[in-house]
Amino acid sequence: MARDKTRLLLAAGGTGGHIWPAIAFGAWIKRHHPECELSYVCGARPMELEMYSSAGISPLVLPVDGSPLSGRLAVKCGRAKQIFSAYRSAREEISRFRPDAALLFGGYLSFPLIAACKRSRVRCAMHEQNARAGKVTRLAAKLGMEIYSGWRDCLPLSQKKYLYTGVPVRNFTRLSQRDAWQILGFPEEFPGGTIATVLTGSLGSGSIRDRITELASKKNFSGWTFVVPAVAEEARRARENVWLLPKMWDPSALFAAADVLIVRAGGSTLTEAAVSGIPSLVIPWKGAADNHQYQNALSFVSESEGLIWSAEDGDDELESSLLRLGEICAAKKRGDGARGRTICENLWSALWSR
Repeated sequence: MARDKTRLLLAAGGTGGHIWPAIAFGAWIKRHHPECELSYVCGARPMELEMYSSAGISPLVLPVDGSPLSGRLAVKCGRAKQIFSAYRSAREEISRFRPDAALLFGGYLSFPLIAACKRSRVRCAMHEQNARAGKVTRLAAKLGMEIYSGWRDCLPLSQKKYLYTGVPVRNFTRLSQRDAWQILGFPEEFPGGTIATVLTGSLGSGSIRDRITELASKKNFSGWTFVVPAVAEEARRARENVWLLPKMWDPSALFAAADVLIVRAGGSTLTEAAVSGIPSLVIPWKGAADNHQYQNALSFVSESEGLIWSAEDGDDELESSLLRLGEICAAKKRGDGARGRTICENLWSALWSR
């Protein structure tokens, strides 16, 4: 019997860089293709469930919390056992949901799902959010799976191995700077001057917080305000012009308040910065696998208004780079989000073009 609805399984786990694009794409599908039924799959890390819960989604949780390719030998062995359990759970979900296709957003979670989809003969595609493909994406390419890339480069894959679609981004609430300031809960009047929002990733970064707090004391930044989320238990001042905030899953107000962004180089974060049209200082995390954040940063600054800085560049370069971005933002018009909508359309068309 023919089914009335198309069914799509979306799988994403690990960090926000994998999860938010999956959630964003699912939200776009609900608005534009309500005939498509969705099922979400994630891993067992508590932070993953927090992110999905904040979006009102109850995903299937696979009993796996990390890659069997990383960590000490004992950790690898434990995670290898988890993969087998996760594979069985994935097979059960595929049997129950009977998807027409599965779209995986990378990370350790993809191992058991690729195997389960292959075993059940379900069409399976991979979305890569980084300009340097991860281990699972490289494996998927060798298996002949469709690869959709968030950037024009997806190294080390040849261009014949992937299709450039962009990274799906969340549909942020439109706010004025003043309204955003109030929503963020600051007890004082809107400060004026240049506001820099510091986005250090879903795991936060104390080192960037400390560096920015020290930089804010310099004379050139006396008229600036720095807002740093995900590094404090509650809103508090670290300095006269530096506010620390707790973790915020909806960054609408953080983006709306910003004249300048200071960001890590996750593929999702950089795409959201590009769509928003906010000049950005990009600080790649050196601990990223295969140094993929640096490749993301290179791709971002080649297409958007931004500069790259690393700790080796020194504090003088950090100061001058931020001041240059402050000058740029004064003359730059914000984006209207049209590119974000096109990204999801591209991905949807690619997924069902066969």
